[in-house]
Amino acid sequence: MSPDTERIAELAALIGQRVGSALRDVIPAEAQAHLVNAQRELLTAAFLIYEHQAGARRPPPSRAPAARAPARRRPSSGGAQGSRRPRVERIEIE
Repeated sequence: MSPDTERIAELAALIGQRVGSALRDVIPAEAQAHLVNAQRELLTAAFLIYEHQAGARRPPPSRAPAARAPARRRPSSGGAQGSRRPRVERIEIE
C-alpha cells in the first residue's frame, strides 16, 4: 500500500470509529455488525479503485537510456484534424 493510501485508510478508520461510537446507542447490535461489514467492503473497494487508478498513472520503472525503446506514433486516421469523428456519439433510440 502506498503512503497516501495508508493515510486515507487511517482517516477512514478514525471517521468510522467516531460515527460508530455516536450511533452505538441508536442502532441495534445486529444492524451494527452488518454496517461494519458493509463499511469494510466499501472501504476495500474504494482503496482497490484508488490503487488501480494511481498505478495506471504511475510512470513505468525507468530503464537505462540506451535500452529505451523509441516512442511509437499512432498512425493518423487520414484527413485533417477537423475531420475526425468525435469520441462520443449520440445513439438515437426509437
